[in-house]
Amino acid sequence: MIPRALGVACLLLLSQLAAQPQLTIGADDRTGLEVTIYNSNIGLVKDTRSFSLTRGGRAEVLLEDVAAKVQAETVLPVSLTPQRQWVVLEQNYEYDLLTPNTLLAKYVGRPVRLLTYDSDNKVVERQTATLLSLNEGPLYQVGKEIHIKHPGHVILPEVPEELVARPSLRWLVEGDQGKHTIQVSYLTSGLTWKADYVLKVNQAVTGGDLTGWITLNNQSGIAYPDASVKLVAGDVHRAPPERRYPPVQTRLELARARPPEVTEEAFMEYHLYTIPWKTTLKHNQQKQVELLSRSGLGLERHYLVDVPAYFVTGTRKGESKLPVNVQLSFANTKANHLGDPLPGGIIRIYSEDRAGTLQFAGEDRIDHTPRDEEVKVTLGKAFDLVCEVRQTEYEDLSDRRTRRYESGFEVSLRNRKEQETVTIGVLAHFPGEWQIRDSSHDHVQEDAFTARFSVEVPAGKEVILSYSVKGTL
Repeated sequence: MIPRALGVACLLLLSQLAAQPQLTIGADDRTGLEVTIYNSNIGLVKDTRSFSLTRGGRAEVLLEDVAAKVQAETVLPVSLTPQRQWVVLEQNYEYDLLTPNTLLAKYVGRPVRLLTYDSDNKVVERQTATLLSLNEGPLYQVGKEIHIKHPGHVILPEVPEELVARPSLRWLVEGDQGKHTIQVSYLTSGLTWKADYVLKVNQAVTGGDLTGWITLNNQSGIAYPDASVKLVAGDVHRAPPERRYPPVQTRLELARARPPEVTEEAFMEYHLYTIPWKTTLKHNQQKQVELLSRSGLGLERHYLVDVPAYFVTGTRKGESKLPVNVQLSFANTKANHLGDPLPGGIIRIYSEDRAGTLQFAGEDRIDHTPRDEEVKVTLGKAFDLVCEVRQTEYEDLSDRRTRRYESGFEVSLRNRKEQETVTIGVLAHFPGEWQIRDSSHDHVQEDAFTARFSVEVPAGKEVILSYSVKGTL
């Protein structure tokens, strides 16, 4: 026989366990929220919540209002109440969301009630049926008959416990009685950001004003109200999936500025940018925040022609017309009223016409640009500048072992502007080893495969650049 005292103790313990209800920690229990966003479709969420355990020991906790696209294996709960013990023993990510389809799916093979209505919306028939299948539509068995779909309402007795209204984390925890504060960190997809710039250029194309914007996009499944938002710029490596795919690096980018704008700081080998006020990121919302605003930048305009390397590898007949590309450049330095690490993004160029109205002049994508580096932006092709290339000579000097050649060219550069003299940079590209034998204009070696000629062309004039090259393929 069990001693009376031991029996009473067992009953008390069982009654305590039975009386321990599931604890639900929702958005109303949130005391702080931080979001760090990478532009590679990932974000780090740090969610601080406060709650109370009515008694010590083990309890089941449902943490609601987590991102629908949370990567459950990255969840890290940390207690911020050191005087009380609290630990997660088991974790489940509940993503079987409550919808009409998922609710019906739980009742396949189970009895349901069918209500049929007349034209006055009055119930004329109540039937008990068995839901047989939902494949391509519901099938019901009523008695010995099979019904395909149903014109009325389907009544279900209850919502199964495994269905949740929104994505949640279900924990088995063990902790001390009393108030607890925890911070739950996790990675989620569906959070992205990008940088965009607007460069307003003066009519002389010698200077301009630069404005940068951060565009935030939230498609993670929940909103982040009143959150502290940070952004990261740099190439952050992420482990590839276990499937045998080529290794992938996740590209992360960020935004930059100084108070009262977005603030920047070095973070390991990256740059971390903090929006200095709390903001709300609604689900399926795109939000823009000013990154920087700088005036008085000095600019340089360049006209460039690229002569392809394959021009020298054989004979060419006639003249080849090549575009004259327009490029703007500016120094990302303090002396040039900038000097900020610029995250990669699209930069759009605007300039005033003679009436003083802003017009769109082109756009380009820039890479991450550290301070004290040069930014180059290609606008498009010059309308009033014409370039035609003609081969003047070609000789094949190859033997059995080596392919050699000598080739000569004339590059016609015509400036159809009314007043402005321009300098056009001709970039002649060569394969293999090469040497300029003679030329009408001086050149510099741009790289191992490129010679650059700078040719001044007065308004309304034509200038001929000629050169010959000897090379080995």
